[in-house]
Amino acid sequence: MTTASRLPNPAALVPAIVDVAMAVNKVNDGVLPQTTVDLMQLRVGQLLGSAYFTARIVRESTDTPERLGAVATWREAPYFTPAERAALAIAEAVHTPNPSGVRVSDELYAEAGGHFDERELVTIAAVLGQMGFFIPLALIGRPVPGVAPAEQWRAL
Repeated sequence: MTTASRLPNPAALVPAIVDVAMAVNKVNDGVLPQTTVDLMQLRVGQLLGSAYFTARIVRESTDTPERLGAVATWREAPYFTPAERAALAIAEAVHTPNPSGVRVSDELYAEAGGHFDERELVTIAAVLGQMGFFIPLALIGRPVPGVAPAEQWRAL
């Protein structure tokens, strides 16, 4: 088991990371329910196979263990609202290759548009972009699952 991140404190090596991280961490700003954001981020972490992301979301989320545990099988699980299902479908589509080349189909966009207004749809995209900023740091640096960034990278 890994006991330390493969990368030292990224912010100490590239100080601009702090400014970017602070900015991207503000993209939701209360537009979407935090539980919806948590569900999307957990699903992305599962798709990436990132124990760090999945452990972080499970540790920090205020959602129920049943709902968090059912994210991997969200299509069949009875725990999610239609809006949450649309958000999970968008998150999954963005992070899953599609042989036809179109990841977010017109039908999926229309389904999501039935549950979210334009600002909320842009916020969904921004939340997924926020994940996109941290994904390379997590996959390359492989931080220790269950350990907060401030504990791993003391100089933050």
